[in-house]
Amino acid sequence: MARIRATFWIYVTACVVLVHLVLLPALFFGMGYVIRESHEDLFIEHARTFSRVLADEFEVGGALDSQSRIEDLLDFAITHGGARYAELNERDRSIRSLYGSSEIKTARSTDLSFGQGGDGIYFVVRPIVHGSHRAELRLGFDEQPTQERIQLALTRMLWLLAGYLVAALAIAIILSYRLSRPIQRLQAVSRAIALGDYTRALNVNTGIRELHDAAVDLEAMRHELVGVNDRLQAKIKEKEISDARREELQKQLQHRQRLETVGTLASGIAHEINNVLVPIILYTDTALQDLPPSGAPRANLERVLAAARRAKDIVKKILTFSRELGEAKLALIDLREVVAEALHLFSALAPPTIEIRTEIEESLPLVQADATLAAHVLMNLCTNAYQAMEGAKGTLTIGLRYQDNARVGSRSQPRVEFWVRDTGRGMDAATVERIFEPFFTTRSVGHGSGLGLSVVHGIVESFGASITVESKIGVGTTFRIFFLAVARLEVIGDLAEPVV
Repeated sequence: MARIRATFWIYVTACVVLVHLVLLPALFFGMGYVIRESHEDLFIEHARTFSRVLADEFEVGGALDSQSRIEDLLDFAITHGGARYAELNERDRSIRSLYGSSEIKTARSTDLSFGQGGDGIYFVVRPIVHGSHRAELRLGFDEQPTQERIQLALTRMLWLLAGYLVAALAIAIILSYRLSRPIQRLQAVSRAIALGDYTRALNVNTGIRELHDAAVDLEAMRHELVGVNDRLQAKIKEKEISDARREELQKQLQHRQRLETVGTLASGIAHEINNVLVPIILYTDTALQDLPPSGAPRANLERVLAAARRAKDIVKKILTFSRELGEAKLALIDLREVVAEALHLFSALAPPTIEIRTEIEESLPLVQADATLAAHVLMNLCTNAYQAMEGAKGTLTIGLRYQDNARVGSRSQPRVEFWVRDTGRGMDAATVERIFEPFFTTRSVGHGSGLGLSVVHGIVESFGASITVESKIGVGTTFRIFFLAVARLEVIGDLAEPVV
């Protein structure tokens, strides 16, 4: 048994040594390549970025008109930028920093790679154009500190790999010894059974091959049966969840259909009321024309006419927000007018604990959208915002601003940014990822405005716009919609009456 144990130990240790003799050199050279490339890339990025910033300072700041300013900037490149050579060369003059290395006589063209030239200096040459000035900024950066850092990192990695090899060998020796102990016990059991001691039990780790194979097969069968049972239970649970979800979706669909029915009914009633209000307004207006300028009858009729017009305005709002969302009729609109109209309606619905603020620029481009659907989006986002504050005191901010180069995704275009920000409870990352999914909600059925965020997302996309969400638990949520700007507008007075 000692010979078998020694063979097992030698086999395991030899395998570990052979594997590490192959892997560790490959790992060392691979990681060394990565370290060198990363340090060199960082060095080159720093050199090029610093030279670009310094060149921009010469072009924008007007430093070319002052020799002392030029010398200060060149000295700054030596003292703070890591450069060893700094020179500004123009047609009729050449100014070089006195702090630079005297060993460098002249600069080469821009180096394409780290270590080019073999002199330990990485040169960057940038043209500068400022008014009538045509100059070149020549900077040389010392490569030696980067090479020393690379060498230090490689040395440390070598020591780390050496320690890892020692630890791996120690672990291999300990594991091989511990693995040989069950083999000894299994051999003792097999000998006892061979000598007639049938009361000795065999386990999965038995050393008798036939019993070991049978035990392994039985254990595999047990695992398979356990796995089948687990899968059956998982499918049953999945079916229960699916049935519950289907029932929930059916309830939500019925709820949505009821809301659509109520909206259709409200629209029909509004039309009927409107048909009644039209003759009242017309006849009242006609009667006022026949009455003298003063008198009680005229004052009463003016009150009737004012009340009828207020009722007509209410009917108009009901028709606006109860009509079915169909195909968007895109047109050039001023978002400020849409926001003003929607806020005029929303201010009457918002609870008194909510402070409504606006951050709206005075001059904005036109955008292509459907005014009614845009108002739907604003009303829905505002409603979600004040519901997120759950009746507590909070601030609801609505903003509009123009961005020349708003970056949305991978494209930068002139856009009008519209945002709604609340100070509610906020959402976690998992909720934000699913917030635009159909039927996904964090509220129970029966709560909300009836216009889901999935519909908001669809409306925004129909405008050719995009929507983003920023949220943090306990801080609040901000919805941002980026409309493609079409044309600039002149300032046209105030946006709307103050919201009270």
